[in-house]
Amino acid sequence: MKKSIKWIVVILVLAAVGFYWFKSKTKKAEASKPTYDRAKVELRDLRTTVESTGEVEPRNRLDVKPPIAGRLEELLVDEGDKVTKGQILGWVSSTERATLLDAALATSKEELEYWQDLYKPSPLVSPLKGTIIARNFEPGQSISANDAVVVIADDLIVVANLDETDIGQVKNEQGVGVTLEAYPEREFEGEVEKIAYDAKTISNVTMYEVDVRPSRVPPYMRSGMTANLEFVIEEKEGALVVPASAVQQRSGGKKTEDGGSAPAAASGGNGGGGGGRPDMSNMSEEQKKQFFTQRMKERGMSDAEIKERLAQMAAGGGRPGGRGGKSSKGGSNMVSYVLVDSGNPDQPNELVVKTGMTDGIYTEILEGLEEGDEVLIRKISLGSAKSGGSSNPFLPSMGGRSGGGGGGGRR
Repeated sequence: MKKSIKWIVVILVLAAVGFYWFKSKTKKAEASKPTYDRAKVELRDLRTTVESTGEVEPRNRLDVKPPIAGRLEELLVDEGDKVTKGQILGWVSSTERATLLDAALATSKEELEYWQDLYKPSPLVSPLKGTIIARNFEPGQSISANDAVVVIADDLIVVANLDETDIGQVKNEQGVGVTLEAYPEREFEGEVEKIAYDAKTISNVTMYEVDVRPSRVPPYMRSGMTANLEFVIEEKEGALVVPASAVQQRSGGKKTEDGGSAPAAASGGNGGGGGGRPDMSNMSEEQKKQFFTQRMKERGMSDAEIKERLAQMAAGGGRPGGRGGKSSKGGSNMVSYVLVDSGNPDQPNELVVKTGMTDGIYTEILEGLEEGDEVLIRKISLGSAKSGGSSNPFLPSMGGRSGGGGGGGRR
């Protein structure tokens, strides 16, 4: 009896182990299947910009100094006052006149008035039209010929520093959106007035100064304020778009019977139709760089983070380099495509499309889709590294495996 009970217990344990193993294998198989989100092709306004920061500065900043050393008798303007060229800003007594008036005052009021009428003070004259931005002295103070009694600025502009990688997209009279750090909710328009020819090196980065002239100087704008700028590179109203993450890229191949384009090579047995990983061995160095850059953009990484990650890859020998490959924009062997429903949830069809501009979130579709069409976006798992679709998509694999799939067009 005891022996039979023992065998029953063993059988039950083995059955439990077998059931657990079967369930875990089933879960792993389900988890390895790709899943997709659906998105509609729609009309949207697209806008690509280059962002930078700058500082409010006067175009011309002039220190107004007295014609002679002596004493400031009267100052007729204050900070914020508008002045015109030739306007008298104040009166200055020479050292001799000041001494004479002090002696006359000690004698009598009539004596003082006599010498004031006979010995006139020197005027302090504005040399240009502008605004008083600083008042450095008060009446009664002694001044020298090198002291700036007041400071005048004519027009306020915003001076920005742009990286050399962005300066090629900026041109004179280009529109710029400006907001001040002190008033972030108040945006106003400006335009590029001048681009410096000479570069400056800031923290080992080559920068160019760009002067932005506001179309209308707000009354709250002050010299020295920090400004955020958006240089408008390209705009399009009512563009036919899909989410940028829906657009993928791979090396072009032969057409398949269903009208799609066969992938150049599939790695890891994923196949091309499911948004699998392309064979990186067939990519040029430039295509690899574009591939990793797009993957990082899809995950919401900022431009600064992307640059830092690419620099780390370069230091480790993994950054794409050289000029061997061609971009898809220039008529290369790279093909842009989207995934569409085929009736088989595990194997959607590829549909080759022609893309236009992108703002990093949405990509314009020029050919291949119409408004209201539906595309599939593969969900990306960021779980255990043991899973085929859950390895780190931001860095190349060290064991010869290829990276994750798909670009989303240029920014």
